[in-house]
Amino acid sequence: MVLAVVPSAWAVELDDGDWYITRTGVQDAWGQGVTGKGVKVAVMDSQVVLDYPAIANKHVESRLVLKDGATWCMDRNKEFRMDVSDSGLRAGDRGLYVTHGTEMTSYVVGDGSGYDGNRGLVGVAQDAQVTAYPNGFGVGALGGDAPLCKVGGELDFATVLRRAAADGNRIVNMSFESPQRPEMVGAFVDAWRAGVVVVAGSGNDTEDSGPRDYVGEPAKTNRFPGVLSVNVSDESGATNRRDGGVTLLAPAEGINGYAVGDSRVVKVGSGGSSSASAITSGMLALVMSRWPDATGNQVLQSVVRNTRGNTSGEPVFDRDLRSGFGVIDLPRLLATDPAQYPDVNPLLEAAVINSERHEETRGMYTDRSDWGDHLIGTVDSFDLDGSTPIDVTREASLVGEEYQRQKSAWAKVEQCRKDGGSDCMQYSATRTGQAASSSASSSAGNGQSAAPKTDGGGDGASGASASSSSGSVWLWATLGAGVAAVAALIVVACLVVRRRRRLQAAVAPVSSAVASMPANVSGGGRW
Repeated sequence: MVLAVVPSAWAVELDDGDWYITRTGVQDAWGQGVTGKGVKVAVMDSQVVLDYPAIANKHVESRLVLKDGATWCMDRNKEFRMDVSDSGLRAGDRGLYVTHGTEMTSYVVGDGSGYDGNRGLVGVAQDAQVTAYPNGFGVGALGGDAPLCKVGGELDFATVLRRAAADGNRIVNMSFESPQRPEMVGAFVDAWRAGVVVVAGSGNDTEDSGPRDYVGEPAKTNRFPGVLSVNVSDESGATNRRDGGVTLLAPAEGINGYAVGDSRVVKVGSGGSSSASAITSGMLALVMSRWPDATGNQVLQSVVRNTRGNTSGEPVFDRDLRSGFGVIDLPRLLATDPAQYPDVNPLLEAAVINSERHEETRGMYTDRSDWGDHLIGTVDSFDLDGSTPIDVTREASLVGEEYQRQKSAWAKVEQCRKDGGSDCMQYSATRTGQAASSSASSSAGNGQSAAPKTDGGGDGASGASASSSSGSVWLWATLGAGVAAVAALIVVACLVVRRRRRLQAAVAPVSSAVASMPANVSGGGRW
């Protein structure tokens, strides 16, 4: 059934698979001239088919960022190559016409054009500017493994995230889940200090998963404290599982998408939390274009306070652990000026405060200079399934420090306003964040953080027990060279509708051989 026709600038008929456009307020926003113009969005994902019709005439570019100034890279099997000068794909390359990265980019800015006169994917923020940062090669199974660049140059999560922030992107979309190396902590903190909003897919377990409370998981990209972790909802707002790590629900059930990489025709199905994340990023781009003076933290404050059905004016977390702070409500977000809210990341705040309420997680974000050479430890089991611990990196104390910085900065803003001062936002966390980031980098001497330096190789560290300054019990083991070698082969994966593999408990110390880009925790096709 044809539901509507978008303005002539996009010239595509919208159907039932586009309900995330027609029934969420997106199309109404377009009619009011709110299209995401002026907002830059980074999409960290697999390679993008740049001439895919829906994005071929949009503000989309591909930017490969490698460590140490490398200009090209290949996968370990030397089958695929990417160059800094040309990191995107063209239709038909390696038999691909769409990739996971192409889909996510299209959900942000796609105009609905498709191959062979067929309709394609429609994006939420039609006039946003997207930079695709490849974190792996495109493959035919859209939710399958994407080989990493390891030969000639190396993709590094922290390096790419920092570059995305430095390039002026206000939103970073990460439709993948992964355990990471400790240096990612400093990169996330730097992103908060740059005012960046990071959106990630929560994962696609079909069973209950995640922590028993919203405490964050500082060794996972999609559960990191402060990240907007999004799960799937259908049109009614229902979701598929309990998950204590979810912060928001967004449309992705029963939407248009592609099944495999050589598809040229869209089908209706479940996009998984990958698509929910990208659609959320598009909606946030609309909010930022409507309220350009609001900081990223203030936009997040508005998101968690103005979810569907929440009229309290305050963040309300679902204690049943299904919907986080609720279902995104675009019309309310566009009608509410976020500048009225504190410039404090509410997800960072919730994770830090909640973690101190539980004996198992108390001290996750406090100083651990007494850890010696250890890099990663685990708390006592805290997952809904009762068997999976939370991994905690040594650098996680930076999370607590950043929350205190934001909280103190906002206190100065409020005091300035009480005193009748002008331009009180000059004291805010976002306005002072760049200086704080520079100071931390200088103190650390390595561009990462001011936390005690760690030895990435960790060859001489022991597996002795250690405890945090709060007295929580931490479990340790030694990471053998054989395990490190296997870990080094782990590759990128996108979030799809298949049960992810359970993670092994993290151990310390971590070898420098561990893969530095997102690790695979899910696989297979989209449906």
